[in-house]
Amino acid sequence: MQVRETLIAPYPKLEIVLDKDMPKKFGGWYERNEEYPFGLITLSDKLNYYLQNGHLAEEIGHHETSNGNLLGFYNKPYNVDIARQELRARRFGHKLILPLEKLIYCYDHGHWGDIYEMCLCLEIDRSYFNKAIEDYKARFGTYVKYRGYTITFEPLTIKKGYSA
Repeated sequence: MQVRETLIAPYPKLEIVLDKDMPKKFGGWYERNEEYPFGLITLSDKLNYYLQNGHLAEEIGHHETSNGNLLGFYNKPYNVDIARQELRARRFGHKLILPLEKLIYCYDHGHWGDIYEMCLCLEIDRSYFNKAIEDYKARFGTYVKYRGYTITFEPLTIKKGYSA
């Protein structure tokens, strides 16, 4: 099963469309209203598959964690509540598409060490991979002990067993 199928499987009523007219810089868009009571995610068709997967994960994060209109976030003076909702959605997306288990999977299956190969295995773009790692570093610090592994984020390494 491809990553995109895995991402959307828990949301059978959520509509996902590719828009060839949406600019690349937007990447994706989420909305829920009377017309789309279960939500609609629109992704830019101008982005490649790997970039779309990252945007899809973040938009699913908005579906799960956000409420209200967040569109004015970048145009208005700083709004703490909207910034928190954006961060919450982004983190949900990172955890959804790149959980720590997938880092361990890459390590155990010989994809570790080459970011390009890991991203191909994970079906995400390198920029999204790096943003997720930076987010994990901000959340956990320089390392985390998880399921019998020590994952160090700076530099990115994994060791079996608990050691820092």
